[in-house]
Amino acid sequence: MFSFESSKLVGVVFKTDTQSDFELVKKFLHFLSDQDNKVVAICFVDNKKIPDYYLLRKGFNFFSRNDLNFFFIPKTNFVLDFIEKPIDMLIDLSIDENFPLYYISSLSKAKFKIGKQQKEHNCFDVMIDNSKNNSVETLIEHIKHYIPVLYGAN
Repeated sequence: MFSFESSKLVGVVFKTDTQSDFELVKKFLHFLSDQDNKVVAICFVDNKKIPDYYLLRKGFNFFSRNDLNFFFIPKTNFVLDFIEKPIDMLIDLSIDENFPLYYISSLSKAKFKIGKQQKEHNCFDVMIDNSKNNSVETLIEHIKHYIPVLYGAN
């Protein structure tokens, strides 16, 4: 059984297309940190180049299309390290199906995984139906609501 209160290392994977979505994720990571968790975040930028406003962000690792091999598998060392890391809880904030992030989430050694319910992929222990309002903001709100309810955290 997994307990939200006992988690110490939380991994978050996400893709962002806008600076406003990035700011929402950043606030969510602060929320997780305020719950006495160490947070590790990986962001996929679906572009060949990572925009300057993402660079030099402490606590984030970014990868782009240039960091994928022919099969769209991430080939950076920090992604491979993340997959092998003994994470207590992995949170996938993908709102659209995204193979590089699904690859990371499905192979992660995380004890507990949470993400958006998807038609094709089922690697999560808890899947959140975000179909009525498919946005990063709504997914984050659902995660903040359901994790304490499911696992009795205060």
